[in-house]
Amino acid sequence: MSRIRKELYFLTLIYGACVTGAIGPVIVPAFSLVAAEFKVTLQRVTMLNGSLIMALGLGSYVAAVLANVVGRRLLFLGTSVVLVVSCIWAAVAVSYGSLLAARVLQGLAMPSFFSVGGTLSIVDVFAVHERGRRVGLWNFAVLFAVNLTPIISGYLIMALNWRWAFWVLAIAFGVGLVLVCVFYPETQVQIICDGETADKTAQNQPKTPKDKQQNISDHSYVTEAEESAGTDFIIGLVEPLALLRHPVAIWSCLMWSIIFTWVIILGAVADQVFAAPPYSLKPSQVGVLVGVAPLIGSAIGTVFAGWMTDATAKFIGVRNNGTFEPEYRLVGVVPCLVGVAVGAFGLGVAIRDGLPPIVCGVYLACLNFGVGCGCTAIVTYTNDVCMNRTGQVFGLAMLAKSVFAFGLSFMLNDFYAQHGPVIFFSTWGALSTIGCLATIPMFIFGKRFRAFMGPMHSSTS
Repeated sequence: MSRIRKELYFLTLIYGACVTGAIGPVIVPAFSLVAAEFKVTLQRVTMLNGSLIMALGLGSYVAAVLANVVGRRLLFLGTSVVLVVSCIWAAVAVSYGSLLAARVLQGLAMPSFFSVGGTLSIVDVFAVHERGRRVGLWNFAVLFAVNLTPIISGYLIMALNWRWAFWVLAIAFGVGLVLVCVFYPETQVQIICDGETADKTAQNQPKTPKDKQQNISDHSYVTEAEESAGTDFIIGLVEPLALLRHPVAIWSCLMWSIIFTWVIILGAVADQVFAAPPYSLKPSQVGVLVGVAPLIGSAIGTVFAGWMTDATAKFIGVRNNGTFEPEYRLVGVVPCLVGVAVGAFGLGVAIRDGLPPIVCGVYLACLNFGVGCGCTAIVTYTNDVCMNRTGQVFGLAMLAKSVFAFGLSFMLNDFYAQHGPVIFFSTWGALSTIGCLATIPMFIFGKRFRAFMGPMHSSTS
């Protein structure tokens, strides 16, 4: 690709990440309104996001396989169409069950931009020294959308109704479909190489009448290819499970489960916390509070971590006789630990004492700064270690995170109501701290783990 084509390709990924990141929090400011319209409990409305996340995890696991079997471009085209349809479905849903089904379909279609876009799509096109910044920008796009969406949707819901939030998303994904058609080529190297090899082989073979006669019967080769693709898909679904024996995959699943889940936790209880006394904020005000502050924190965290993981990897590599090791990326977990710890414990105390919303916003910014740093460090490290299998590892991590978050969706609101803000936020803060500290042995022994277990990537990377 030329530099211009690469940048247009990357902008397509960024746009898709923004719109996909908006799906989860788009109705967060309207949880109470949806509960009232469908006459269900707030806990059941929270399940709309829990089911979405569970479907996203399952979809991420399958998408990593499909990206290798059918190619990246076809996967992006197909899921873009499904996202348009599912958003229209959600906008016209007439019952809670119908809306729940639409959310599940949205979750299944999200992984192209949400997981493959930040892993395989970047590894396919960009060199090692470019990936940290690119992953940081992609991660920023996701978190940017997650945090900005409640602000926009809050005002949209107040002016019209919550259904219009999905109509706007349907239009946005329609634009995304056009961008994929124009700017997203097939980037899977193996497909291109095999095609060139096959063409050259065919050209070098002598043409005989018998050969020409067989070339009328190309459908037999198509049937063979279809059978091979089916076999590859089945093998691909099972093969990633073997990666769970590798410490890198285990660490990735653990970190994604506890760090990115913060986004889901905050979305689940935001309306419960800030729409109730002593804050009593309107949906638009809740959207601004849980949108602006986290957006600022996420923006600083992801951009800083993207730069930091590249800079520290280069700095330490130079002092290691010019030898680069993926573990140098893990330094990005340090600001993650600080931000999450300060934000979680501080937010719990601020809410308990009824401190002004701006104070809560400062702690929300600190918390999301840590989340941004952590997510960027996780992706850049696994990209470097796993290479062309990074999509499979990311799929496993997303599946683990989604199962964890789905389980939490059954109890988050009740847990907060029973135990209050300090215990609620301190519990998840402590869990995050333990997870970040588990990175220390990975930094020290990661190279030995990789040497003992063997490379995670295949020989075609």
